[in-house]
Amino acid sequence: MAVGASLSSPPFALIKTADAFTQKYFTPYMVDAWAKPSPAWWRLTRLGVKAHGGAIVLPVAYKEEDTGGAYWGAQILDTTVTDSVQPAQWEWRHYYQAIVVPYTDVILNSGSTGVVDLIRAKEEIAMASLLQKLSRALFDVWPQNTSIDMDSLEDAVNSTTNTYAGIDRSASGNTFWNPGVRRTTSEAVSMASMQIVYGGVTYGNEEPDTILTTQDAFNAFWALQIGNIRYPDPDQETIRAGFRRHMVFNNAVVLHDQFVPAKEMFFLNSKYITLCFHEDDYFVVDPFNKPSNQRILVSGIYVTLNLKVFNPRMQGIHNNWSDG
Repeated sequence: MAVGASLSSPPFALIKTADAFTQKYFTPYMVDAWAKPSPAWWRLTRLGVKAHGGAIVLPVAYKEEDTGGAYWGAQILDTTVTDSVQPAQWEWRHYYQAIVVPYTDVILNSGSTGVVDLIRAKEEIAMASLLQKLSRALFDVWPQNTSIDMDSLEDAVNSTTNTYAGIDRSASGNTFWNPGVRRTTSEAVSMASMQIVYGGVTYGNEEPDTILTTQDAFNAFWALQIGNIRYPDPDQETIRAGFRRHMVFNNAVVLHDQFVPAKEMFFLNSKYITLCFHEDDYFVVDPFNKPSNQRILVSGIYVTLNLKVFNPRMQGIHNNWSDG
């Protein structure tokens, strides 16, 4: 069967005549058959902020003041100065998505032959393509895992030896900058194992509000709920955003994301995670230009941003599920 504008037989008997006289009905919209949505991207950008400057700097109170404690009478008190704050710094990361259209194609797509506007269609595909790259970059997924990609959740939560935000975690005295829990035991998904990570990054009323994992691990968690005939209440904010297929563990929304690397489950306190966008380069779309030596139209979508996990001890991960 022919694809596109050509007709076929059957249903036409007069196939050549029909090809000369009859046109097909073209549906006036596109269908997406490749892009993958990222619940993680939505969850982290809903509290995103716009900022400006040469870099993102945050003072971190990393240790208790050394002085203080019990004293008696006229005892001489310790007034030694404690240097208890150091800066963390995130560099801006830049992303682009090119939009390239041959000018001759634009001409042929004009008038009644342009069922779907070619320029508009290419712009929509370009935006979806850029979002795929940003969603992969959140988790260091190839090919968005280079040294100039954004600081990912993998960088912040799945490592205890790297330099993150300018602070060397392997250096003496910098363990405060490690993730709260990094569990690497190979085991099946279980309520008890999830609780170990969840409890390890809970401090009083500060606890994870988001759990991101793979489809396999989500399915294993779902099976545990069915076996116990226990259905946690849904999160209304998540439902309003269109993600109806989710569950709740303690007070955290559990979502599966197709960009999460295999066998991993993140326990995140999004209060201490921010996607920062540069206010002067926030999904900027350039006008179309035509090079002097080619008859093509070229534009691009640009964004400057970085992911800031500014309290890693509030985040946890299990990165070796046997079900993942």
